[in-house]
Amino acid sequence: MFDYKKFEDRLVLQMENTLAKLLKEHDDIYIFSLSLSSDADSVWVIANTTHNLEETSDPGDEEYYYYKYCEEEWDLWETDDFDSISEELDNYDVYEEDAFCTHRDKAIESCQNALIRFNTYKNKNCPGLLLTFYVREYLDGEECIELFKKLNSKEALAEYSEHIEDFV
Repeated sequence: MFDYKKFEDRLVLQMENTLAKLLKEHDDIYIFSLSLSSDADSVWVIANTTHNLEETSDPGDEEYYYYKYCEEEWDLWETDDFDSISEELDNYDVYEEDAFCTHRDKAIESCQNALIRFNTYKNKNCPGLLLTFYVREYLDGEECIELFKKLNSKEALAEYSEHIEDFV
């Protein structure tokens, strides 16, 4: 049996440690995303800097919001910090399709809960930082908006929602 509560607790602690490490190395991080593989066997963090965004696109460019919000285009990928957590996910073998879907849904719920809990830490240490959650080719725009709404300001939500089709 997979311990989803332990998984969530470990994610919160590791996100705190990873953000602290990234902030020591980069003073212009504007967004931080917890990412789960679509087969629910690994987890990691992706972040982006204002510097990288400015090098990639200008605010007036058509693809600006794609680069601003699409995790796959960001420059800071932190996988090693999450190796032991990913190993636990990978070691949980689910062979039946229904059981796998249930596991993936519970892992997604745990990730989202972890982000909500992590938001308190983030607000104390880096209040302007945007938070997102990413599962490649799995979450639709409405699901992304719903969680973004819980984690970020109304102003950020308005921009994110307006341009969701550019990056989801």
